[in-house]
Amino acid sequence: MIAAIVFVIMIGLMVFNVPIAICTALAAVGGIAWASDVPMMIFVQRMFTGMDTFTLIAVPLFILTGRFMALGGITNDLISMSKVLVGYFKGGLAYINIVASMLFAGITGSAASDTSSIGAILIPAMEERGFDKDFSVAVTATSSTIGVMIPPSIPMVVYGASSGASIGKLFLGGIIPGILTGVALMIVSGVISHKKNYPSDAFVGWKESILITLKGIPALLTVIIILGGIVGGIFTPTEAAGVAALYSFLLGRFYYKELRFRDIPKMLAEVALTTGQVALMIATASSLAWLFAQQGVPAMIGGLITGITTNKFVLLLIMNALLLFVGTWLDLSPAVIIFTPILLPIATSLGIDPVHFGVIMVVNLAIGLFTPPVGVCLFVSCGIAKCSISYVVKAFIPFLVVMIGVLLLITYVPALVMTIPNLLM
Repeated sequence: MIAAIVFVIMIGLMVFNVPIAICTALAAVGGIAWASDVPMMIFVQRMFTGMDTFTLIAVPLFILTGRFMALGGITNDLISMSKVLVGYFKGGLAYINIVASMLFAGITGSAASDTSSIGAILIPAMEERGFDKDFSVAVTATSSTIGVMIPPSIPMVVYGASSGASIGKLFLGGIIPGILTGVALMIVSGVISHKKNYPSDAFVGWKESILITLKGIPALLTVIIILGGIVGGIFTPTEAAGVAALYSFLLGRFYYKELRFRDIPKMLAEVALTTGQVALMIATASSLAWLFAQQGVPAMIGGLITGITTNKFVLLLIMNALLLFVGTWLDLSPAVIIFTPILLPIATSLGIDPVHFGVIMVVNLAIGLFTPPVGVCLFVSCGIAKCSISYVVKAFIPFLVVMIGVLLLITYVPALVMTIPNLLM
C-alpha cells in the first residue's frame, strides 16, 4: 500500500513539473506519514546517512573535471579529432557528433555535460550544412548518453555506493557497451545520411591529421589516469577523481592556455550548484529507498516478479522493461538508488554478477535520458536547437530501437560486460 501511495505522489507531482528531488522528498514524507510507526525524523536522518559515503565525493570531482575540460579548450580538440577519424564519411558531422561524445564520455562521466558542450557547437553546425534539425537533435541527445557508460561514470559511482560493487570493475564493464552503443548509433546515422544525401567533410590530409591527433592525446590521458590508477591499486575511485580534476586544471591552464584564473570562481559556483542538485536527489532517494526496505517493498516486488515466472531470461526481460519505464519519468541517479535494493537481490538470485547487473541498469536508465517526459539530454538538445520536443520525437525512434538492441545484447551476453573487468581486476 505504501509503495502505491509513494508512486502516486511522485507521478502526480511530476505531472506539474515539480523537480525530481522535491518529488522524491515529498513522496518519502508521505510514505512515512502513512506508516504511522515510523518517526518523521527518520526522513532527515536517512538523507544524511545516504550522503555520508566517502565514495560519493567522486561525484563533484568528476563534475569539476568536466568543467575544467570544457572551458579549457578540450571540446574543440575532441571535435577536431573526431573529424579526422570519421568526418569524410557520408553525413560526416553526424559521425563526428557521436565519436566526439564517445571521447568526451571518457572525461566527464556526465551525459548532460556532453549534450551541452558538444551540442552547442555541432547542432548549429549541422543545421548550417543542411542536416535536418530533428535529426541533429536526435543524434546529439542519444550519443550523449554514452557519457554514463564509458568510464568515468557518475551513475556507476552512485550504483557502486548503493550496492557495494567494485567501482573499478563497473568502469571497465562499461567500455564495451559504450563502444557498441556508439557503433550502433553510427550505423543508424549512416543509413539516414545516405537516404537523405547529407554532406561529408573533406579529408584534411595525413600531416594535419597526425598533428590534430597528437594535440588531443594529453586530454585523452585523463581516462588512462582514472582507470590505470584504479585498476593498478594506486587510487581509490574518489582519489582518482581528485587527481583527474587536478590534471584537467593543469592541462587547461598550461597546455591549452584557455583556462583563466578569473574563470574559476564562476566555474566552482556552477559545480557547486550542479553538485547540490545531484546530492539532493541522492539524499531524498536514499530516504525513500530506506522506507521501501523498512516496509518490505523489495521482497514484495521481488515475489511479484518471480511469481510471474522463474525463467532467468524472462525475468531479465521483465526487469529491463521495468527499468525502461522508470527511466522515462525518474532521473538516473535517484532511480539507481531506489531500484538497486529492489532488483539487485533478484538478479543475484539468478546468478547475475552485481557488476553485470549494474552496467545493465545504467545502460537501461541512460535510454531514459533522451525519452520524455524527464529526459534531460532531450531537453538540453531541444533548447540548443530552439525546437519543441514533439517536433523531434519521430527522429528518435530508429536510435531508440538500436539502443534497446544493444541493451538486450549486453543483458544476454554477459561476456560483453565482464570480460575486461575479469581480465584486469
